[in-house]
Formats: sequence, structure tokens, C-alpha cells
Amino acid sequence: MARYLIKRILFFIPVLFVISVVNFALYSAAPGDPVSVMYSNFVMEGGDQKLTGEALDAIRHKLGLDQPWPVRYGVWLGHVLQGELGRSLISQRDVSEIILNALGPTLQLNVVAITVGILLGVSIGVLQALRQYSVFDYLLSFIAFFYISLPGFFLALILIYIFALQLGWLPSAGYETIGVPPSWTDRLRYMILPVMTMVFASAPGLMRYTRTAVLEVIRQPYTVTAQAKGLPRRQIVWRHVLRNSLIPVVTQLASLLPAIIGGSVIVEQVFDWPGMGRLAIRAAQERDYPLLMGLVMFSSLLLIIGILLVDLCYVLVDPRIRFEEK
Repeated sequence: MARYLIKRILFFIPVLFVISVVNFALYSAAPGDPVSVMYSNFVMEGGDQKLTGEALDAIRHKLGLDQPWPVRYGVWLGHVLQGELGRSLISQRDVSEIILNALGPTLQLNVVAITVGILLGVSIGVLQALRQYSVFDYLLSFIAFFYISLPGFFLALILIYIFALQLGWLPSAGYETIGVPPSWTDRLRYMILPVMTMVFASAPGLMRYTRTAVLEVIRQPYTVTAQAKGLPRRQIVWRHVLRNSLIPVVTQLASLLPAIIGGSVIVEQVFDWPGMGRLAIRAAQERDYPLLMGLVMFSSLLLIIGILLVDLCYVLVDPRIRFEEK
């Protein structure tokens, strides 16, 4: 197991390197730069519009933006190898500090959404398979296809319209109530709608996949034999059907992780959630390259950790699986 994890981690190092090179090149090729954005904001706020091009070029030279992107990438990579992500070009704050402040809200949102999505998707998928071709199965299949077809931002707007504007049960956006002492009860109220959006976007696909996997296991000879021996239905489902059908479900979960983490960017922006997703959109608008690269690398690292945890789940689901090298 230890050797397997070490090999996987070593494999991900060149993957992270390629991700960093590609993203840095794409960001550098995008039109505009931080100086142009800062100057535009300065003019819009009523500042002096007579700032010369020479002054702007001097600022670019001071920030190192007049260098070719491979040179700037080499400087950035040198800082990363020293354990630093650099400083934000806009706020001049340490990038690591900015990301760590946004990491907590993002983890809260994603951990809750992934947990609820797995429990809901797997449990409903199992029930659908056990009641195949029933009214319950058809109804849940229709609902699943309906939510799969909805874009995430549109689903978020529907939930805001229903639960915040029409019913007034939940806040439409934010992280906590201003002027009220911080508490988990207050924060959960703000978390419900973003979590619902992410769950409705991820659980239907997992539900359909679980249904298919369970139906395949039910038709296996060992399941038919267990039924013929008169074993209780609950015992057959828990001991034979569910455990053997979870392996393909775990595989599907590995492919859902990037979609869930990527989808949280839109969700955080719509619900004004102070996490890494909203921070990434702001950094992209301001062309803040160090902050953008820090967010990309941090998100990639979280995704890699999630994939490793999924790999470890194979052993928990099926003890026969061993990560051993011959």
C-alpha cells in the first residue's frame, strides 16, 4: 500500500508541472494585464485619466510583466520550489494567505455537498433497482434526467427564486448574517441553497449509475442462489448486492469529483460564497497571475488528494483488492 501511494504521488508531480505550464501560458495569452485593469478601475473611479503610456510601462517593468511568459514562469516556479506562491499583483498580499482564507468556506461547501450527494444518490439508486419498472422507479428516473439536463447556474437561480424570494425561508446569498455573532446555525442557513444546487447537479448521475450497477449484481448467479436458499432480502441486499455494486460506483465517483469541484466555482459566484471559486473569478477578471496560478495548483492538489482517497476506498469496499507490486 505504501509503495503504491508513493508511486502515485510521484506520478502526479509531472502532472502538476504540465498543469502549471499550460495554465500559465493560457493566462499570459489572454488579452489585457493587471496594469490595464488597475488603470481602468482607476479611471472609472474618477481618477486622473492623463496617466501616460510610459508610466504604465514603468509599472509593468516593476511588476516584471514586460518579460516573456517563459521567463515569468521560471521566476514563479523558482518561488514555488522555495515553498512560496508569490504575492498578489493587485492587493500585494501573500497568495498563500489569501487562498487559505478562502479554503475553509470552499471545503465546507464541497465536503457537505459530496457527502449528501453520495448518500442520496447511492440510496435512491439502490431503491430504484430493487423496485425496477415501478411507478417509484419511473418517477425518480424522470426527476434525475430533469436535473441532469439543467445547467448549474440556472438551477441555482430557480432555488433562489423559490426558497428565498417567494417563500422567504432561506437567504439568497452570503456566508453569515452581518451584525450577528457567528454560529453554525446561522451559517447552515446560508449553506443550504448552495449545497442543494451542487447535490441536485451531482446526485442524479450517481443515482442512475448505482441503479445500473445494482441491477447487474442482482442478476449474478450468487445473488440468485442466495435468494433460492431463502436468505432474508435485507441480508442479500447488504451483504451481496450493495457491497459488490459499490466498486463501479466508486469509480464513477472519481470522475464526478472534478465536476463537483469545478461546479462549485459557479455556485460560489451565484451565492456570493467567499470561497476559492469566487476568488478565482475575481483573480481572472483582474488578471492577477500569481493568485490565479496559486488557485489552480491548490485546486489540482485537492483533486489529487480526492482521487487518492477514492483509490483507498476500493480496499474498504472490497477487501480482496490489494495494491501490491509484483
